[in-house]
Amino acid sequence: MGNKNSSGGKKKKFLKPTITSTSVTSSISNISNVSNASNNHQNTAYLSPNSDRITRISNELLRKNFTQIESYSLRASFENLSTTNEMGIPYINEGAFVGYLGFPDDVGAGPLIYRSFIYLANIHSNGHTNTLLTYDGLIKAVAVYCDKTKDVIDEDRVKLLFDSFSISIDEQNSPAESDGSSPKIVIPNANANVDDNNDEFLKAIGLHHEIDPSKTSKVRCQDMVKILTGLIWLMSSEMSSISTNSQDLLANLKKIVSPKFINQIREDVIHVVERMYMSQHNNSVGTNAMDSDEVITWPTFQKFVDRNAPSIFRGFIPFMYGQFLIGLTLSQQRQDSLFQGPKVQYWPKLDTHSDLLNQMNMGLLSWMLPEKVIKRHHWNCLYSSSRHGFSTNRFSSHVFKYPGPTLMLIHADISKNQNRELISISPNTKGSLPTSKPNKLEDHVSTLLLGAYVSEPWKSTSNPKTCFGSEECALFEVWPVFEKFPASKMSSNYVYYNPSFGIGFGGIATSGTTSNTITVSEQNTFTLQIDNTLQYGRYRNDVLRADKPTYSLSVTRNYFDIPFEVLEIEVFGLGGELAKEKQEKEWEWEEAEVAKRNGLQVKRNSNKETDREFLKLAGVIDEDSRREVQIWEP
Repeated sequence: MGNKNSSGGKKKKFLKPTITSTSVTSSISNISNVSNASNNHQNTAYLSPNSDRITRISNELLRKNFTQIESYSLRASFENLSTTNEMGIPYINEGAFVGYLGFPDDVGAGPLIYRSFIYLANIHSNGHTNTLLTYDGLIKAVAVYCDKTKDVIDEDRVKLLFDSFSISIDEQNSPAESDGSSPKIVIPNANANVDDNNDEFLKAIGLHHEIDPSKTSKVRCQDMVKILTGLIWLMSSEMSSISTNSQDLLANLKKIVSPKFINQIREDVIHVVERMYMSQHNNSVGTNAMDSDEVITWPTFQKFVDRNAPSIFRGFIPFMYGQFLIGLTLSQQRQDSLFQGPKVQYWPKLDTHSDLLNQMNMGLLSWMLPEKVIKRHHWNCLYSSSRHGFSTNRFSSHVFKYPGPTLMLIHADISKNQNRELISISPNTKGSLPTSKPNKLEDHVSTLLLGAYVSEPWKSTSNPKTCFGSEECALFEVWPVFEKFPASKMSSNYVYYNPSFGIGFGGIATSGTTSNTITVSEQNTFTLQIDNTLQYGRYRNDVLRADKPTYSLSVTRNYFDIPFEVLEIEVFGLGGELAKEKQEKEWEWEEAEVAKRNGLQVKRNSNKETDREFLKLAGVIDEDSRREVQIWEP
């Protein structure tokens, strides 16, 4: 009468349900009737005559935050995956769950997410715990992962997810096992749900009590690496499916499941987790986050995420939606993507290939950037120095008049820097070398990946003390240190642009001519500066010189002053497809007006190569040194 699973229960054959319009309509009708009837039952409700019982909180989640078709899809997914144990209780076991998620074994995230689901299945359980993933528990877990808890579950979503990945008190008191076994399941407890906001409230009303540090939620660094690796891997798989044609799709999917590709993601994630861990230990360079028993505490994670990665867990939303809510359950096109269902696209699609904004960097940046720009389905590469030329004229002609926010990425070479001591700076001491062995993040570093999020359209600021931008602007370093520099709200010197000076962020132009190597940092107050050739720049942080910094200072390093040579600059428009069309129309209108005044008929972009050759002959562009000769005119 069916195969027995490891628990001795009967396991259903794992089949994708056959969906017809009649069955969907019938099921939706049943769901609607049950939802209406649930108001008469305070403690439990039934989805259908053959379903397992669900609690009031799960019924409220379905009624308030799930559409009828989403509720049906969730139920169909459960029935597709579930097994019945000896007591007749249907549940999803770990093997079926992990297999359904589809993570490669090298990622290692599947068992951790299963443990997370068990934890979330027991929230608000009033002391009754269950180590089985029942339908009732699946509703609560999917609601948290998909951010569908409004007016039902009040706890912070990021805190809940962090707690669900945490280790038990018993595990905190013993070293991690390395036998490859699944992590122990953690059940919610009162202490695990105490956050900093509640703590401050208790202090204010005089009821504060010290929380036992041993009971603070902690996630092993190694587990955090697996979770974050899984998130970037998910994004990479989706980007591979939306950014390539059907002929290249299979090759791309083979690439992203390869151990080599997964290891590249893991290496990038390790840098993030190490920096997170170091902030927990006052940026000490003598500890190793990847030791088996090292952990990240909730206060550390919260501070790091609030500043650097406010959207760190957002990638779970499209994934879990695709798996359990319509997604794969109703899709007949699974081969088109590893996890998304029909007509579901969360990550933006680039209009052209970019080496800087590759899948891994896109994943890291998606944690830093505002969610509203991630949700815009089309990003446009407005300017690329390698394709369009190292020129402020080329920069302005491709970036100006774009009506939406933009992202600038700078790939910088510091290997030719003669003052290496400016780079290898101790996190705790200005101007001195580390006393212990440098962390591998800074050891033998030869390149940087820097960037800026500019919230407003670009424009030229002719006055050296005039800038543009808003509090939404931010600077960030992606490599080798993962750190965001949000606006401090103490100054408004967000972005400075002048074709005779260059580009500056977080300061004003306090001097006239600038050297190509920008050797004198005292000349200007910029945090990040690129000279007028767009080939040299400087990247600085100094707590002693900063009076009212425009961008928040580094929390990982007190001082650094890094001259660099630009290898590549790319600027991406994040305003969506219509924004690019509007920019092109603005340029066409302006050039048409100029042509009218001059009695000419000019088409935009018609003579770019002719213009470039003319500039070469005039000596304005030097191909050998990639420089433009420009003179400061105050």
